[in-house]
Amino acid sequence: MKNLIYKIKNKLFRLSKEAVKLERPSYEELNKYSSFQRSEDNKFILSFGSGRCGQNWFAKIFNSHTNWIGTCERFSDFESFYRYISYFKLPINKEGFFKLFELASKRDMAKYQNTFIASPYFSFGVQELCNRLYPDYLFFHIRNPVKSVESFYRKGWYLNFDDCIIKQGPSIDFSNNLRRTFSRIIPDNEFLTDWYKLTRIGKITWFWATVNKALYEDFNKIQNISKSLVKLEDVDQNYEIYEQLTSKFNFKGILSKKQFYNVINKAPNKGLAQMYHYKNWSDLEKKEFENILKNTFPYYDNIQTKIK
Repeated sequence: MKNLIYKIKNKLFRLSKEAVKLERPSYEELNKYSSFQRSEDNKFILSFGSGRCGQNWFAKIFNSHTNWIGTCERFSDFESFYRYISYFKLPINKEGFFKLFELASKRDMAKYQNTFIASPYFSFGVQELCNRLYPDYLFFHIRNPVKSVESFYRKGWYLNFDDCIIKQGPSIDFSNNLRRTFSRIIPDNEFLTDWYKLTRIGKITWFWATVNKALYEDFNKIQNISKSLVKLEDVDQNYEIYEQLTSKFNFKGILSKKQFYNVINKAPNKGLAQMYHYKNWSDLEKKEFENILKNTFPYYDNIQTKIK
């Protein structure tokens, strides 16, 4: 029943003016704004994360205000391919990708003054995206690893890898679209053989830890750009955090508590499968989970949410 109500509320949202803002523009539409000149009155935020960490919901918070547009995975096909070629360091010219987001940000700022652009697919391009797009502010979103892995599992991650032939190098995952295919990266080093032997929980944990390690390290290297690390558990349905965002980013049309708590209904992205909770994992799955976190990304407990 909860899922049914959730879906109904989502369909109602799609009829709203806020939803119209999120429609993917054509290249012809974007190109109309190629000559737009950004001013001090325009703010541009880039949001990074591993996925399943609240970026979509966070973008909808910004999108709920008339002087902001907040999008997540707006060009998901291009974005997932970007992560694929960036992670595997493939010799492919990325100029077209950078041009796409330059035009998208110009259009956003021309129409709505400020833009919040989020994508989990930016995860291996923090520095080059900052160097090319010149954002004013950065967010690094992260979620509790247990909840993250449970959520990825529910969404079907690495579901079709058990029967794959072990072969070093970029691979193609059998999935129901290319966006998902390009998003399921695998180890690009000698760990690949051991990775194939892991349970699905182990494979997903490797993904979560590897992506967040890259983000955490690159995020800390960025200088001269304001930035915040955000734990979903700290900000989820937290009106005090919303008030901090309101003050920091000058939201117009402040949301009441009831309106703010309702934003979650504008950002549905749940998997259809039954949740596989940590308490039901096997001893082997739990052991793989703990060992991978310990060896790859042991920093989660040290991260604190601060809106700077």
